[in-house]
Amino acid sequence: MMIIRQPLYIYPGDRLELELDRLRQLFSATEIKSSEPGPQLNNFFLLGPRTTRTAFQLLKYRGLTLKQPPNSTPIIAWGVWMPFEDNPLHAPLVQIYRPLPQSGDRPLLISEQPLLPGELMIVTEHSESLVTLSPCELTQTLPDNLQWFAWYSDLTRKTERPIWGKNYPLIPQHKIADTPLYHPGPTLQNSTPCLKDLSGKISYQLTPKNSSFQMISILPDNELSDLALALDAAPWTRQIQENYSHDTCNILAWSHHPDCPLIVKELVWQLQNPALKKKIAQLTGIPLITRRTLTCDRLRPGDRLFPGKNSPSDGKVRVQLHWILQVPHTPERPWDLRVRSLNAPDKPQTVYAAKPNSALCFLIGKDHSYEIPVIPKDATDRLSIMMTFESRVDPPTPIWDPTFRDSY
Repeated sequence: MMIIRQPLYIYPGDRLELELDRLRQLFSATEIKSSEPGPQLNNFFLLGPRTTRTAFQLLKYRGLTLKQPPNSTPIIAWGVWMPFEDNPLHAPLVQIYRPLPQSGDRPLLISEQPLLPGELMIVTEHSESLVTLSPCELTQTLPDNLQWFAWYSDLTRKTERPIWGKNYPLIPQHKIADTPLYHPGPTLQNSTPCLKDLSGKISYQLTPKNSSFQMISILPDNELSDLALALDAAPWTRQIQENYSHDTCNILAWSHHPDCPLIVKELVWQLQNPALKKKIAQLTGIPLITRRTLTCDRLRPGDRLFPGKNSPSDGKVRVQLHWILQVPHTPERPWDLRVRSLNAPDKPQTVYAAKPNSALCFLIGKDHSYEIPVIPKDATDRLSIMMTFESRVDPPTPIWDPTFRDSY
């Protein structure tokens, strides 16, 4: 899903329905519907956003509160269109406000202009500005012919949950046969969940020849089920490219939000523990010095992840930990992830079974790539948390500058 942080003015001409549908595709929305006029607050009508912190913060300075909408299919954008035949003298006044950080986020009016006949005004729920419509002074009411729209999306669709109080369900495993095309990768079993015992002694030295392994048991099963439930409220963002499609969440940034569930905050704190980096370094035999990324990903039916090769261009050696929280319940996916050797296409490919609460550890380099196969229709979502760690790098090559006559 594309993030649009500012309101849009669009002139669709005589192709309103066509342009509305094109916007649906742009927003990755599932449908668009006509809606009731925005909520009236004193002498103006709110277009959007209506559920974000920005909206509540700006309205607070006017002494206003906005009633939360009922739980339903999420709305990701709002729009209002003024027909061509309407009298421009009756056009509502569009006012756009932005929070002013220098004044404690006090709302600042940055734009004020009438909505022109034939013009479509759109604001997404990601907008950093608040958009309102005020009736013109001549009529003191909004034109009757204004058309209001809402774009709906299912990006935060509920994922399948285990029954409360029971262990997280394991998928019946289909044994992966060793064939000329692929073979199962090495698997390590933790005696206690990894995040509960960072002093474990198991290890598997990663090398270009042996570039991956699977580690079982990362978090206690009851905590894993609570975590999967909490992630349902995550601020997911849709990403679609030629070779992959999935939802992603900056879980580190989300953990700082006051509405973030406590279990997510505690997990992020554990994942930032320096002892975890030391544990991964001991586990892989690579002297890691920093954590580069920390994200949460979700693949829905029809999604796949095929990044191709991932080759660091700065000389750093990187290790990725791909922790699987939930995987689809279907026999159509005998393996969940495949590692390919790009320099040896005839070599059997390494595959790993779909096991919840397991972590796949990779050595990222120019010689290997990995693939997550398509999620079948009507299957459950695949949830995972990915972390990337970096090792030491060689000192940069000195640059000679004739101005100073010395290298630096």
